[in-house]
Amino acid sequence: MTTWASRNVPDLPLIARVRPANTASQRVAIRAGLTRAEHLDGTGYDGHDWIYAAKLPSEPSH
Repeated sequence: MTTWASRNVPDLPLIARVRPANTASQRVAIRAGLTRAEHLDGTGYDGHDWIYAAKLPSEPSH
């Protein structure tokens, strides 16, 4: 999936929503090249999610 996203939508960030207790999905996200984006963690449709992402835009400098 990360290869497809890089080829077809290279300007968009890639994001995975993972449940905190789902360690297998966390490992898959990390192996896919995503890193934890704690500032985006939050409640999803069915519970709290951790966010893993790649190619997030840089935060503006203050």
